[in-house]
Amino acid sequence: MTLIGILAFGQENKMTEIDNQSKSIDSDTELIESNFELTNESKLKVSYKENRIFKIVQEMNVDYGEIKSEIYLVANKPIKIIESESTYFFLTDSIAKIKGYSIDIEENLRVVSYITNWNKKQRELIVTGEPTEKKNISYELNKYARIIRKAEMLINE
Repeated sequence: MTLIGILAFGQENKMTEIDNQSKSIDSDTELIESNFELTNESKLKVSYKENRIFKIVQEMNVDYGEIKSEIYLVANKPIKIIESESTYFFLTDSIAKIKGYSIDIEENLRVVSYITNWNKKQRELIVTGEPTEKKNISYELNKYARIIRKAEMLINE
């Protein structure tokens, strides 16, 4: 029982450490941010310094909303990945019309991967919600490796 408690506490500490590292990346004002439009439906935002990538955000528009992948990296290895799917919905109330818009967006799926060992494909996965269309959602690590390679290629051009 003691060993299980130590392992669980160690895992929680690791997740807190990863959260702190990702917050540090988000608040780093020295990072260069470059935006790339890959297709009409897909954009990539890369935050880097001296050709070292710290954060990648891929946004993809789908017919019912958007899918967003955020990848945080330390020493060129992913430490945290957040995948979210949001759906559009039409606002019908008068407050929305007064504000001048009729469409809003609502997050219905959020998957947070805490990468404990990228080389061994070890991670802690926290899933909240359900995807609208499962065919559009994949949080396999190979998908993120392709996104990272694409970002590396774009900033080195």
